[in-house]
Amino acid sequence: MSQKDFISRYNQFSGYLWLLIAGLSFLVISYKIFTEGSQTWVAYYVIPAMALLMYGTKRWMMKRMYRHLEEMAKQKEESELL
Repeated sequence: MSQKDFISRYNQFSGYLWLLIAGLSFLVISYKIFTEGSQTWVAYYVIPAMALLMYGTKRWMMKRMYRHLEEMAKQKEESELL
């Protein structure tokens, strides 16, 4: 497996991990609110919000990296033609 394939898989896995963390933490916090009351648990909704923010940031950075790699490959092809 090449380094590029490993990095692509890692990026994809870590993005889905943040979604999993957001979903599970939302479910657990909601369960705790329904069973114990919202006085102490409602503040913990920051955790799924932060996980969703991390997922969005990860996707944005992945798209940015792939665009940069495509630009570099294009520049390399142009320089080889000259």
